[in-house]
Amino acid sequence: MSASNKKWLWALIILTALAVIFVGSFWDKSWNERLEELVSSHQQFEDDDDSEEEENANQPLIVTLADETIPYAGIDTLTLHKTLLFPEFKAYAEVVDIRELIQWRARLNQLRSAVTIASVTEKADRLEWERLKKLAKGTGSVASKNVIYAETSWREAKANLDSAAFQLEDAKTELIQSWGESIANWVMDKSSKELERLINRHDTLLMVTLPIESSLPADVNVIRVSRAGDRASARKAYFVSPAYVSAKQIQGETYYFRIATGKLRLGMRLDAWIPENSDPDSGFHIPDEAIVWYSGQPWAYIQLNEASYKRIPLSEGKLVAGGIFTQSEFEEGNEVVISGAQMLLSEEFRWQIHDEDDDD
Repeated sequence: MSASNKKWLWALIILTALAVIFVGSFWDKSWNERLEELVSSHQQFEDDDDSEEEENANQPLIVTLADETIPYAGIDTLTLHKTLLFPEFKAYAEVVDIRELIQWRARLNQLRSAVTIASVTEKADRLEWERLKKLAKGTGSVASKNVIYAETSWREAKANLDSAAFQLEDAKTELIQSWGESIANWVMDKSSKELERLINRHDTLLMVTLPIESSLPADVNVIRVSRAGDRASARKAYFVSPAYVSAKQIQGETYYFRIATGKLRLGMRLDAWIPENSDPDSGFHIPDEAIVWYSGQPWAYIQLNEASYKRIPLSEGKLVAGGIFTQSEFEEGNEVVISGAQMLLSEEFRWQIHDEDDDD
């Protein structure tokens, strides 16, 4: 073998050895291990992105106005102070026709008159019978049969009196069963001011129907009612009594309340708000004019300083008349924006878009 051929042979042997060493080190890890490394690397990349997004989401929702913009922004604020809210649930009410009560009063008056007439007759017959008995015993000038006739007449009058009295008592019992003791007493009392106010339309009687799963708290004597679900214009109605008999197949509890008539008319259906309990919640009332909506959620801005404002979520608050009642996120003395909140929202997102363009 020539010297030249020997050189090529040694070069080939060296290259083969290097290839074996390289391939051996490459195949030290299985394909599964290498796949896991690739997946782990990809997940780490996604986690980094998620962390960045979460960090951005948790950043304060603050907008800062330029100095030259502040005098023309038209922003007004309201100082927040803690207030009390009595939790309520919604029910329904209907104006009650009281003509039946008037008919009941007429019926009772007739029965009372019948009792009075029967009482007068019974008394007269009794006195006549007693007079004849004395004459028969004293002088004997009265025949015994006349005494017997007088006694019979008295006993008949007494039976009529008892019957009239029973009818009157039965009517009172029926009235109480139909309308409850409180309203029945109005009807039975000849000088009842409550019934007269109903008849003269100064007051109106309401039947309030509660949801099936709800009950009227024992200490609730006042509720609020209004037409067309307008809680802000709701007026006070005062408890009268339970309504034990309903003309409709109603499953929920029913109660009578009275209210100043105003513009209410017979048969009107109303919305009612019932206090849930006597323990109020403490929090802040955010007025409607302070609320802005974004992504289907309510928000409000509070002032941090002369130029900066922070957007606060109201999603955990409770809708109440004239705004939202919330127990979180706000502090005593916060200045909530009541004019210019929509402008601040637009300004906030304008700056966010500007920042994103700068990042690109």
